[in-house]
Amino acid sequence: MKIMTRTKTTLLAVLMLLGAGIVATNPAFAYFSASDFSTIDCSSLIDPDDVRFSQDSISANFSDQKPVKDLIDGLKDGSVKPSDVPAIRIVKVDPKQAVKSGGNEVAAGVYTIDNRRLYAFQQAGKNIPCTKLDSIPENQKFKFTTDNNGTSIRVR
Repeated sequence: MKIMTRTKTTLLAVLMLLGAGIVATNPAFAYFSASDFSTIDCSSLIDPDDVRFSQDSISANFSDQKPVKDLIDGLKDGSVKPSDVPAIRIVKVDPKQAVKSGGNEVAAGVYTIDNRRLYAFQQAGKNIPCTKLDSIPENQKFKFTTDNNGTSIRVR
């Protein structure tokens, strides 16, 4: 028996709701859950749409002042390979680990602390390299500013 992907499962659930006469106007993406963390294989590329943002906004430029758009364009036209880009660091936030975000608790799930790279790969439609962290580094907790549980990010 073949296991369905989260995307197919989400689509199936939406179709079942529609068949039952219930209309889901804004179905959630199938993000990795906290329990999925142990099964994520960072030896291969992962779907960037499965990972949540930790911040509510990002700069349009990397710390070296290169535009994020240049990375998006390079990934799209093939001049930049995913393996040329440092892996995003991902971390599990489980239901018992309340990460405060601007006074709000962040939903359980898998988040990145490398939001610009995640955004670039999402926009380019390319899978992304990752590295798992055991916990959120103390010097990175300030990044958890998302006000929508990491479902989107604003470019400043």
